[in-house]
Amino acid sequence: MRDKVLEQPDRERLIELARNLADIVSITGEEKEVAEYLGGELEKLGMEVKYQEVEEGRPNVIGTLKGSGGGATLMFCAHMDHFDNPQETVVTEDRVYGRGLVNMKCAFPCYIEAVEMLQKAGVALKGDIIISGVVGEIEKAQVGRFQGRTYRGAGVGARHMMDHGVTADMCIIGEPTGLHLQIGNAGLVWAKVTVEGKAERFVLQAFRVAQAIQEWEKEYQRKYRHKFMLPTIQIGAVEGGNPFKPGTKPLTELYVILKTLPGTAPMEIQRELESVCARAGRRDKEIRTRVELYLTTDGYEISRNEYLVKAMEKAHREVFGRPVEYSSPKRYGITSDGSRIARYGVPAITYGPGFGTHLVDPTETRAPAEWDTPSGTRRGVGIDNMINCAKVYALAALDICNQRREKLKRS
Repeated sequence: MRDKVLEQPDRERLIELARNLADIVSITGEEKEVAEYLGGELEKLGMEVKYQEVEEGRPNVIGTLKGSGGGATLMFCAHMDHFDNPQETVVTEDRVYGRGLVNMKCAFPCYIEAVEMLQKAGVALKGDIIISGVVGEIEKAQVGRFQGRTYRGAGVGARHMMDHGVTADMCIIGEPTGLHLQIGNAGLVWAKVTVEGKAERFVLQAFRVAQAIQEWEKEYQRKYRHKFMLPTIQIGAVEGGNPFKPGTKPLTELYVILKTLPGTAPMEIQRELESVCARAGRRDKEIRTRVELYLTTDGYEISRNEYLVKAMEKAHREVFGRPVEYSSPKRYGITSDGSRIARYGVPAITYGPGFGTHLVDPTETRAPAEWDTPSGTRRGVGIDNMINCAKVYALAALDICNQRREKLKRS
């Protein structure tokens, strides 16, 4: 039966789905059209489709394919929103380029094709398969003048989904890992550090504080050690002064991104950051600092002994003939909706097509700087990459959904 499943992928169908999804603009806050498109495709699979209104015009879409009963329920989850990229959809011989495909609309064709492969092979499943499309995963937060639905991201859709009763025994998230397996992710803390100084030197004084924060990273990584995650610190944005009359408003705001290990209390991070800023103040008595947190998300991890992990390792080996590679420590710093889902006792892994942040596609002929940036135009996904991913998903679903729930002990 597994061999029969692997004979079923439809290349043109995958391309069609990817092209159609890329053609729909679904920037954070504008996900309704893509949700309705996905709902229509899930209905074609015979799924029961429901919409959850997270806020007006922003629905999650949930498709459920019922099994015969007694088996485990597997959820495939992906976010529908993307960071804007004014890229037209282009299909080449081996790749599809377009808005939001790499992060992460190209997962949906793989989910849909995996279910179609099982159906065409005549597979009977005991457990249910859920395909969920959620709004607002992209890391965005309302702060300062940036207000409204466009900035309500960072997991609002997944939290709403889980809060309102959609759950499963296990979850696969198709974020771009280059088909590497990831068994968790770091958390994050976004902090605004306000630096006040003397009008004649306040920008340089803010620079000293920024330098102190960045230099803290080595100390931070020595304290927060993990066997496969690497927490990092980055100054992500700076605002300050009055451009229309330079030299006035001697105040600079530094926006700091801190990646955290699972279970780290945000208050602990705030106090450590305050202490680092205070060091700069002790060296220059004119510097005053204030730290405010404006976005926090805990990380999570699951054991390699979880049945979900074993099923994915087995499926990958069967498709590729070799063991799956695990993501690099730095890749764990990319957050996902797994944190929101795992909090409800659902083991979640990340494994998906495409080569996103911290990964370069070895088949890409242009320099990474031309495509693997937020403003880059070559944000494409390999067609064979998606086909292989769909095969792995189909085999994993065949395995998991035919396991009796009572036999799947959490480790």
